[in-house]
Amino acid sequence: MRSRTSLYLVGSLFLAAPAMAQTQCAVPSSPAQTSAPQKTAPLGPQPTDAIQRLVQAGSEILWAEPQHGLQTGVAHGDNQLLVFFTPENHSFIIGGTLIPVPYDRLHELMGKRATDLEVWHGTRGMFVRNGDRFQVVYATPDGQAAIAGTMWDTAGKNITRQQIRYIPGAVPTVRIDVPGGGKAPAGSLSEQIYAGVIGQKGAPEVIMFIDPRCTFSSRAMQLLQPAVDSGKLRLRVVPLSLLDYEDGGASTRYAKAMTSLPADASMVQAWTSGGLSNVLDQPSPEAQSRLDANMAAAKAVSLTGTPTFFWKHHDGSLGRLDGVPPDLNKFLMDVSQ
Repeated sequence: MRSRTSLYLVGSLFLAAPAMAQTQCAVPSSPAQTSAPQKTAPLGPQPTDAIQRLVQAGSEILWAEPQHGLQTGVAHGDNQLLVFFTPENHSFIIGGTLIPVPYDRLHELMGKRATDLEVWHGTRGMFVRNGDRFQVVYATPDGQAAIAGTMWDTAGKNITRQQIRYIPGAVPTVRIDVPGGGKAPAGSLSEQIYAGVIGQKGAPEVIMFIDPRCTFSSRAMQLLQPAVDSGKLRLRVVPLSLLDYEDGGASTRYAKAMTSLPADASMVQAWTSGGLSNVLDQPSPEAQSRLDANMAAAKAVSLTGTPTFFWKHHDGSLGRLDGVPPDLNKFLMDVSQ
């Protein structure tokens, strides 16, 4: 599967940053584009070092001279290149472009366009608007420069996304609203999707976007199935078709087979047990429209690949995870809060 790429803009500076480690089947940038499979990280203990994670994901590291109190390097692999900055303990990396202007002076120049972010591991940052575009900028330890880019921790978690999630307009606004036993309110994500529901009522409920032909979606389902069976989790599994460019249209055939089935556990069980073959060649009349609705919902939430998870915290805030959960216990704890 192809690695994901995120694009950021500040002035005339563009930054392309590859994913830390692939845990998703990626949304294609063009339906006609294909590329060689990328190296994937093996299951097992997670790295405690951000550079170790880059290496585990298949990147080679080329070190350069330290700058402004940070180690500097280039991670390169198949069709991807990342210029990064990291402290000596490698507790995080920032992939981006160095701005040779003192951070405080840059902050002053940005004025009202800058929103301060929560300090993370002693690193200051700001969210900067430029019309309908935005950029996140971090301070170097000596304060004499700034880095326009994205921060990841040792687990590959996108810290930048977490920091900006409550800034209006920074990320798509998503309503989940899954009432017990009732119809989802108009405009909510739960109303828009056609999903198979599996798990006990009353368990923490999570929306799981999948492609039935995605190996990472299957891996995530296998990982979560024991939690579903034991009553710790309830899943709303949303079929999508993202991989037609790789499998000759089989992704759509399998997704339509799923949306031909009732919106209950039987849909999920047919997918996980290989039971979709009975409806592959004879999808229901409603299958395409249901799949179209799911694809529209995925676009609305800026989905970058499958699996992707959404859930609602008790305080009303939105939880999101892109990719296979790296730590099952932590994931279950997060969705129950």
